[in-house]
Amino acid sequence: MLLDTPRGMDDLLPREMALKRRIEDVIREVFKLYGYLEVETPTVEYYELFALKSGEEIRERMFDFIDKGGRRVVLRPEVTASIARLVASKLKAMPPPLRLGYIADCYRYDEPQWGRRRRFWQGGFELIGSKDPLADAEILEVSYEVFNRIGLRDQYFKVGHIGIFREILKSYHVDEKIQDRILTLLDRKMTLEALDLMKKNGVDEDGVKVIRDLMKLEGTDLRKISTDASNLLSPWKEAYRDLQELCEIIDLAREGGVESKIVISLGLARGLEYYTGFIFEQSVPDIEIALNGGGRYDNLIELFGGKPTPAVGCAIGITRIMQYVLKKKAEEIPTPSRPRILLTGVADVSKKYLMKVARVLRGMGFGIEVEILSRKLPSAIEYALKNGMRFMIIVGKREEAEEKISIRDLELRRQIELPLSDEEKIMEALAGVERI
Repeated sequence: MLLDTPRGMDDLLPREMALKRRIEDVIREVFKLYGYLEVETPTVEYYELFALKSGEEIRERMFDFIDKGGRRVVLRPEVTASIARLVASKLKAMPPPLRLGYIADCYRYDEPQWGRRRRFWQGGFELIGSKDPLADAEILEVSYEVFNRIGLRDQYFKVGHIGIFREILKSYHVDEKIQDRILTLLDRKMTLEALDLMKKNGVDEDGVKVIRDLMKLEGTDLRKISTDASNLLSPWKEAYRDLQELCEIIDLAREGGVESKIVISLGLARGLEYYTGFIFEQSVPDIEIALNGGGRYDNLIELFGGKPTPAVGCAIGITRIMQYVLKKKAEEIPTPSRPRILLTGVADVSKKYLMKVARVLRGMGFGIEVEILSRKLPSAIEYALKNGMRFMIIVGKREEAEEKISIRDLELRRQIELPLSDEEKIMEALAGVERI
């Protein structure tokens, strides 16, 4: 048991870490490209932060416990609620709009399977302070950019607007908590249960039929879906405005460079209760789960004591993308980076000189791996070749006495000797090595 990790909690080996770092690097590149400032929130938060509006599914799956001070705390199951808390408190004086980004580990007590781990990583973009559809379109743009740079060019979006359903339910005076429950059931594909709950809470047959018909509207033909939905929504002006807003967001995203397929799905519902408007998921064709998702949450910051503040964002599933790439695109996984130069001592060279050479070369920006197993030179060369190292630095008693090093190019099979103090010549000899 001591050699195992808890279920759903994974060790990341060098190859997996290299892939994770590559995905994180891409996300951070896009932070810079669009002006998002990276923040970090604690892994442990108070239970109430997520119990308020994160949704039934998340509440059921949180790792929660009582700390030594008697307070109920959780390992964060997602990060948007933490960002809303941050904006309502420490960032409340910052002028809008705020563009915040994060990369964080999250925890949910899911049944471990492909795409669901109990510890997983997310990278998020949160655009806070604007109701303009430009903000929603920007979240689609950054999502598209991240997937494109990772190499997931067959990506597609599924988009909807939770406000359409909420406006219809509101017209029948359905309580907000009941609305949340209905939307949770729809997200779980429990359509009959959702429709039954609507009827029990005052939605008449006309309203139920409209929602049922809206749920059937899905496809890429924006004009046709818009026309069909408009006919259904004529009695609900606010819901109709939400539909028009969704169409505008899609048009703006297209103009902003989103070239992937966009599926309009008016039956789309996501499990988080804080969504108020535009929502979306992003994935690739040969899997059934979303690799990214998000939407608009205009009431969450106010719920945590802040000013009324519109916001929209997304959470990219780093762990899910890793699992997909490891399974489907293994040849594209970056090789774990390691030093390209092996420093080895021969003929009883002193350890002090070995350390001095390593220090001087690292000071020039070269990654140096020191041979510490006292291998004979042929074995050290074999090790270097197996690990993709092109150069070896060899020092012996003579090099130590003359303050020199021998540089062996394993690819060209040649060796030169240079003074350790001659930085220019050393740089020239190691010109093929990327410096750190």
